[in-house]
Amino acid sequence: MTILIAVGYISHVSKKNHYIEVQKSRIDLYFKYNLKKYTSMKITKVQKTSMGDYLIKGYINNDKDYYFTAYCSYEHNFQFNGIIRYPQATFGKLFKEDEPKNKWKPDEIIKKEHLDKTKYEANPPMLVWF
Repeated sequence: MTILIAVGYISHVSKKNHYIEVQKSRIDLYFKYNLKKYTSMKITKVQKTSMGDYLIKGYINNDKDYYFTAYCSYEHNFQFNGIIRYPQATFGKLFKEDEPKNKWKPDEIIKKEHLDKTKYEANPPMLVWF
């Protein structure tokens, strides 16, 4: 029984880590296409909401003033697709476009650049605790 629990836990952790890395790749792609002077990103927290969506918090360019929260919702099959919150006074000034409708979404970038879609999609872990 202990072995089954251990194998299940290891599988869950592996799937969780893969999901986070894939979403990080999608967020990175979004930032590369939409931000001026973007160099790096650091993920600080990933959490599952009571509604089942995922929040990914972090900051860019090694500057904690440029923090963000990215949303991975049921509406987009739990993939990050451009829904993001950030402080307008700092982070907001880095966007190339002011209008959200003019910003490139990860799915649009993947299609435009003919990227391998399978490398930019992952299902979240099924277990309730994340």
